[in-house]
Amino acid sequence: MRALLFDLDGTLLDSLRAHFHVYERVFSTLGIPLDPDSYQRNYSPNWYVFYERMHVPRDKWPEADQLWLKFYAQEAPGPRAGAVQILAAVKASHRALGLVTSGERSRVERDLRRVGWQALFDVVVCGGDTPQRKPHPAPLLHALDRVRVRAGEALYVGDTVEDVQMGRNAGTSTAAIAGGFASLPTLRSEQPDFLFETLPELAGLL
Repeated sequence: MRALLFDLDGTLLDSLRAHFHVYERVFSTLGIPLDPDSYQRNYSPNWYVFYERMHVPRDKWPEADQLWLKFYAQEAPGPRAGAVQILAAVKASHRALGLVTSGERSRVERDLRRVGWQALFDVVVCGGDTPQRKPHPAPLLHALDRVRVRAGEALYVGDTVEDVQMGRNAGTSTAAIAGGFASLPTLRSEQPDFLFETLPELAGLL
């Protein structure tokens, strides 16, 4: 295994609560109710899929995007427990370290600066860097091409069904971490190569 690539929100950042608060404010502004159950049931890291599931009119999507960025600027989620240690362990192992996220680049870079990770990753691929989004393999394959590692020599780590699907579609091994945006039973049903209840458990693979 020559490279480990991670999702950001819910995997490395403890951002589940912050994202719910932001979406709750966005949808309230648009006159659409959102409760925790419907959020969990309909959530997707591809927010346009989420908009569709929540019946947000397409002509409101640009407004929703701008509201999301505005409200998220008031949030400051920190690292998930064990994230700092895991990232340090990957660096110490001299493997390539990558980030592949659906998040918009300006927001992602602001989060990375805030937690001190702005120079940590060998490659950072954000939403919009490829025409396709998760679970399409294009973002992950783009990152692997940048670090010159074949898919079969890489592990993708995420916290959602779409993360597992993207890794599988790209041909990498997959590790799912519970406690983020998807429950342990939901992740188990997707059959990732590795399934952990906490992020520090990933250290055993190194």
